[in-house]
Amino acid sequence: MQRTAIAVLVVLVSLLAMTLVGVAVVSPIGAQSPDDAADRTVSVDATGGADAPPDRAVVRVRAVAEGDDPDAVRRELATDADALRTNLDGIGLTDDDYETMHYRVRSPRVPPREEDEVPAYRGVHGFEVTLDDPDRVGEVIDATADADVEVEGIEFTLSEVVRTDLREEAIANAMSDARMQADAIARNGDLHVTSVASVDATQRNFSPVRYEGAAMATPEPESADTNVETGDVSVEYAVEVTYNATGG
Repeated sequence: MQRTAIAVLVVLVSLLAMTLVGVAVVSPIGAQSPDDAADRTVSVDATGGADAPPDRAVVRVRAVAEGDDPDAVRRELATDADALRTNLDGIGLTDDDYETMHYRVRSPRVPPREEDEVPAYRGVHGFEVTLDDPDRVGEVIDATADADVEVEGIEFTLSEVVRTDLREEAIANAMSDARMQADAIARNGDLHVTSVASVDATQRNFSPVRYEGAAMATPEPESADTNVETGDVSVEYAVEVTYNATGG
């Protein structure tokens, strides 16, 4: 009776083992993804750019005074600065549109030679005017000139929202160029690009339009108003991309 029980137990264990083996044998094997099958890589460098008309302008201006009396220099600076504020207010700008960037009254750092006629003191009061409408730059230049204040420079640039859009466009163009390069390399190497393994993008260049000092367009003959050409602002990005690739 005991032998019969042992034999039955052995038979059951054997059947169970065969069942488990059968399950392992007939289980479907999942198909490999292209990335799992990729055994090589293709690396490329590419650049992409984008440009857009500026939607913001910055005008840097300064009142300048010279003389042998520091108090007189300060008074002249104050008079010119007040005239500038009045003129800027007159064209519809507010205190939020301009601010003082630097103010100084000092004697020359290097003593002048005896034959040079150099004032004992020189004062500068610099302002920065920010415009959401670049077409108003000419108005600011005229208001500045009427106040006997100098224009140091002009920069046509982009608001943060537009700059972000332009940056994304430049990156997309760089990535498109990178993929075309990688596909061409892969075809010539009997490979097939499957996906991106890694990418590194860096801004190579951001180019606002700048004018320094008097390097600006002169007024049109028919008009006393100053006009300044804006041009386009450009962004350029460089990418280093490594792609997964398979043979054949």
